[in-house]
Amino acid sequence: MKTVDIAIIGGGMVGLAIAVGLKDCGLRIALLEQHEPESLVPEAALRVSALNLAATNFLSRLGAWDSLVRRQAYTSMEVWERDGHARLHFDATSVMQSALGHIVENRAVVAALWQQLAGSEVLQLCPCSIASFSPSAAGTLILPEQGEPLLASVLIGADGAHSRLRQQFNFPLTQWNYAHTALVATIRTAEPHGNCARQLFSSEGPLALLPLWEPNLCSIVWSVSPERAHQLQALPEAEFNKTLQIAADGVLGACELVGVRGALPLKARYARDIIRDGCILVGDAAHTIHPLAGQGVNLGLMDAAALVEAIRHQVDAQRWNGELGFLAAYSRWRKTEAAQMLVAMEAIKRLFVPSDPLSRGVRDLGMGVLDRFSPLKSLLIRRALGLSGELPTLASPLVEPRF
Repeated sequence: MKTVDIAIIGGGMVGLAIAVGLKDCGLRIALLEQHEPESLVPEAALRVSALNLAATNFLSRLGAWDSLVRRQAYTSMEVWERDGHARLHFDATSVMQSALGHIVENRAVVAALWQQLAGSEVLQLCPCSIASFSPSAAGTLILPEQGEPLLASVLIGADGAHSRLRQQFNFPLTQWNYAHTALVATIRTAEPHGNCARQLFSSEGPLALLPLWEPNLCSIVWSVSPERAHQLQALPEAEFNKTLQIAADGVLGACELVGVRGALPLKARYARDIIRDGCILVGDAAHTIHPLAGQGVNLGLMDAAALVEAIRHQVDAQRWNGELGFLAAYSRWRKTEAAQMLVAMEAIKRLFVPSDPLSRGVRDLGMGVLDRFSPLKSLLIRRALGLSGELPTLASPLVEPRF
């Protein structure tokens, strides 16, 4: 039986980022993932994320950014209501940046992070399906379905929204359905996207058109009712293309589906505790939010950056003993960030639900004022980009990396 100081459960973006950040800290680290590692140049995938500048800073410090394939910068953002006059425009030059963020494929980020683990001393168990966790005074015994057991002093749960570790250790969870399903697809458009990320609100729900690595290629995230999502998935391709063009206000002209359509049920989750019994929850295991502002992955990567900093600081100070009391401040910080993001996403979602003329008029007026009031607009965009607010040092553009 092998023994490690930290076992990271889950090899997605967040779990891998933590493994890379801790790979040379002097602790014995294990990473357990149920799937094979991604190849460095994976096939183009449906699932994409909008990484803000704080997230790209963190990935750069981990060494993963330069090997990331098919990343696409977006330099502007348009937000509008299809049946009203409400409109917002954001531009990178207004905050003295070359880009507002980057659209990346989740699998490509995972592949780039796996590359950074190559040759490290991190114990990589993948593919690895876990049969059970057995807590004891000596730590937690991890029993794989195949292979020898592993004893870990600390577990980090990065195993996603349906976290088995969260369930087995009975972390208290608040959750609610958004009554939305996200239809995701890649499309080719008649007009080039111009490096602009677009978000349109309608009575059906928000539709995002995110620029990809080719001038006329976009990823869509269309949040609609589950019934409507099923209908859209079942439409013949030609009919779907016409329906999408109308839904997108014709902003990029004719749309052509590229590949398959996926559907992801949307649910809000918030773990009221994220540390207990030698376990830490991070990323989607700790919180999931509506994708309408694209902040879920950024929130998870900031969990990873903050946790890596806290653990490395403890090790550098020669205070590591496997106890997690030193993470009290970390826990308060990350739970507050997640709660604030959940509230903000719920507020934005509800703001665009009412369709009566009075509600629409209030939205039009409010967004019009915001679009013209530069100080407030700049404050909001800087916060969304990870240029302000409380940030982990590893995500800050102003401080050199520690390792």
